[in-house]
Amino acid sequence: MQRRAFKLRIREGTAEEYVRRHQAVHEDLLRVFESVGIKTYSIFMDGNILYAYMEAEDLDSAIKSIEEHPANIRWQKYMSDILIADHEGRTMVPLPEVFHFPQGAYGP
Repeated sequence: MQRRAFKLRIREGTAEEYVRRHQAVHEDLLRVFESVGIKTYSIFMDGNILYAYMEAEDLDSAIKSIEEHPANIRWQKYMSDILIADHEGRTMVPLPEVFHFPQGAYGP
């Protein structure tokens, strides 16, 4: 299982709207997540900074498929008034993993 975390930023004053929209994520986008093998996807909020966490067997392939899917393209357009892109145009910046504790790694 591969896992990855991302950092995102939202515009000042949009936190409530961001939460509201994520309480009703488009069903076709959720089906895309399942169809490409996303096992879990969580987003955590700290003010205007968001941290996302995703797991899949082949995460690179899953992310590429999601990025190209019309349901995601529609969702990204819908969220474009809230999300802030970096200097490369990315709204999701991958974070390096520096520690992971797998359950059952120690002991019998």
